[in-house]
Amino acid sequence: MTGVVSVRMPSTLERAVRVNAESSRMIVSVIVRLILEHALCGRYNFSGLPDAQEFLDAKLDIRLSNELIAKVRAESDRLRVSVSVYIRKILYAYYNKRLVFVEKDGRYTLEENYDQKKSA
Repeated sequence: MTGVVSVRMPSTLERAVRVNAESSRMIVSVIVRLILEHALCGRYNFSGLPDAQEFLDAKLDIRLSNELIAKVRAESDRLRVSVSVYIRKILYAYYNKRLVFVEKDGRYTLEENYDQKKSA
């Protein structure tokens, strides 16, 4: 079974997600699902991620499995934010290159982009 999560976000972030999906020849929900799954299997503490400061003038409706929604809900409850805010913060950090895919032990996870931190 699946459910839909609506996420308000800046239009620049919404466009970045859509462009990434199009260039990857995937639908938006698949791209977001992959990012979330890799975020949840990592060891990065997402509590310190900033939320988007721009006006939330766009919305993505994302179809996810109920199992993934439950995992995201558990993590968002732990961090005391809504599911949509949790998803937005991860997407915002990923598309602003604060988070990157890293291979560890034959698996990919999302982790902090240390190269970006050094250049800042």
